Amino acid sequence: MNYVKINGVSFDVTVAISEIEESFNVTDGDNAGRSVLSGTMIRDIIGTFIGHKITFFNGKSNEDFDALWDYLVAHSVDDSVMLEAADGQASISYAAYYTSGTRKLRSASDGVNYWDEIEVSFIPMDAQVRP
Repeated sequence: MNYVKINGVSFDVTVAISEIEESFNVTDGDNAGRSVLSGTMIRDIIGTFIGHKITFFNGKSNEDFDALWDYLVAHSVDDSVMLEAADGQASISYAAYYTSGTRKLRSASDGVNYWDEIEVSFIPMDAQVRP
């Protein structure tokens, strides 16, 4: 499997995933902090958020690869997107947001840029692991 869907829009025909980096972040609530008397850390764990940094590469079509970039930019102001992507022999699917993306230039010719990779970190809206 080598596909991605964002809000149900498939980019699997001409765009493929070259790399997925998985990360997790444990988030504490307002009651977390160090005890004034003992210095012991007091946790107020909300949950663990498992996110993915996905690197897309240009499989076949410059126009479709540009369309993926344009789609990501257009939906960057959404509260969230629904991400579905290949992840090994399984798939991942969750509501996420992203705050930045990068793309690398492969070449330019006659005033046209040909992009090689797009990288976006998707951060889950909800914790996947809760205490």
